[in-house]
Amino acid sequence: AISAEATSLDVLTGSWRGSGAMLFEDGTSDNLTCNGYYRPGPNMSVVIRCKGAETNFELRSKLLKSEGEKVSGTWEERTYNASGDATGTASPGKLSVQFGGSLAGKLDMSFTSSSQSVSVTIETQNTGLKGARVTFSR
Repeated sequence: AISAEATSLDVLTGSWRGSGAMLFEDGTSDNLTCNGYYRPGPNMSVVIRCKGAETNFELRSKLLKSEGEKVSGTWEERTYNASGDATGTASPGKLSVQFGGSLAGKLDMSFTSSSQSVSVTIETQNTGLKGARVTFSR
């Protein structure tokens, strides 16, 4: 069994590399190469930067963990100039965050000390975006 400490948010600390795809409402996709950066602390800082042939995105978030599993904070996406509030839960090996504002959606992440699977779903219509899926490793 993996200990709770081994799958707390602290295991995300540092730099990660990954690849995946940006998904569009018209059914097309764009392959991505990504870097992830995590800094722990009372306000955990998350940066995910991805580049594709047609698309780039850079998601930044500051999350405060409070009251057991609850997290809350702010997020911004620099390419699409979107920002808003984030709320969700962090449990051993899992982070799930709803985000609202100029884009709305959800980020689901499952992780160990050596790998991460990230899924972002965009709920806002008329942006052309549907979401992204990225797998990271150390």
